[in-house]
Amino acid sequence: MRRRKSFNPKRRIQQACDPDEIERLAEAVSYGGNPEHKRNPGDFGLSPPAAPRPDKTLCDRAGVFDKREAEELLRQGIRQG
Repeated sequence: MRRRKSFNPKRRIQQACDPDEIERLAEAVSYGGNPEHKRNPGDFGLSPPAAPRPDKTLCDRAGVFDKREAEELLRQGIRQG
């Protein structure tokens, strides 16, 4: 997907959100991830890259080592706004 080069005037950060909508978003969130940034991509349900690039930065330094934990952190962030 190509990156947008122009400003989209319709894009805005929503100021407030209905608590029911926040909970719906928190339950619907999922983590996709990129196997090139994981030391053990299988822990996240990802297939190892066919041609790994050794120069890729590993996200493992953040201390999140499985998909369930990553998704729970996303849910917590959504619930906190």
